[in-house]
Amino acid sequence: MQIKSYTIGDNLLMTEETGVPAPGRIYDGRLRWVDILDPAPGELREFLRPILRDDSIIDDYVLVERNLPVAHSEFELYFEFPIIKDTEEFVIEYISFLCTPTLLITIHRNEVGMMSKLASNLCENLHLKKGTIASLLYYILAELVEKNYALYMALREDITDLSNKVIAEKLTIDIDAILHIKKNVDRVNIVVEDQLYCINILNVYDGTAFDIGKLGKSFKNLEEEIRNGFRFLSRYERRLEDLHQHYDLMLQDKTNNRLKILTIVAAIFLPLNLVAGIYGMNFDNMPILHWEFAYHTILFFMATVVIVMVYFFYRAGWFK
Repeated sequence: MQIKSYTIGDNLLMTEETGVPAPGRIYDGRLRWVDILDPAPGELREFLRPILRDDSIIDDYVLVERNLPVAHSEFELYFEFPIIKDTEEFVIEYISFLCTPTLLITIHRNEVGMMSKLASNLCENLHLKKGTIASLLYYILAELVEKNYALYMALREDITDLSNKVIAEKLTIDIDAILHIKKNVDRVNIVVEDQLYCINILNVYDGTAFDIGKLGKSFKNLEEEIRNGFRFLSRYERRLEDLHQHYDLMLQDKTNNRLKILTIVAAIFLPLNLVAGIYGMNFDNMPILHWEFAYHTILFFMATVVIVMVYFFYRAGWFK
């Protein structure tokens, strides 16, 4: 388990503390952000129990894999905020946020580069709007939400590449590629839905654990930014649906062409089989049966039938 602790200074810049913050120091009245990376359940319980007043949040929510996204007591507010870091695999990860009036704790299993970079900027040159936990939380969530656009752009690029292939190579659409992009769009939809739910809770939360203060408009703007993601995703879903329909039409057209060829072959061989069947009966009184050139005449007649029928189908446009 790796722990980093930051305090909010009077100049609205943050300062990284050295060493693991003890529970007594955490409640010295200063506003803090404690970031915990890859904790073991026992370590996390031991660290949080002296800090939190409601132990049930630890066992029922923090230590439970994917529970309700939001939980709160009289003194603490807990929620899980989803993100996708990898635009190749689109794996969903969750960052746990634990808020008290003077403390913000973030817990995540894997390194989140955007949060580390934000912490560095907050310590060096990025001033908070207000010296409050709500202001710090807003900056972190805004940074995470902003990264959604990288997902939207990656999806748009994948769909555009697939569309170009459909135009350039009409009969080589890969249905697996369409389904793969659809799966990624669904995953991003899940992330955006859960993000929106968390922000909505923060906007309406009325308790002592978290005070949104004068940042209500900022959180509303963040909510609207997340809603914009649904517009992107809806457009991508429509484009994928169009591609899927185009694939179905091309598949149907390909099937029709095969049936057309089979129909032509069957239509040509039907009269030939009839002639061959009649003369295969070997009756003595059949026309030209005992004629010297009968065999060649019948073959010529059958070839003429083939040529006439091929010409007929050609004129009718069956070969187009």
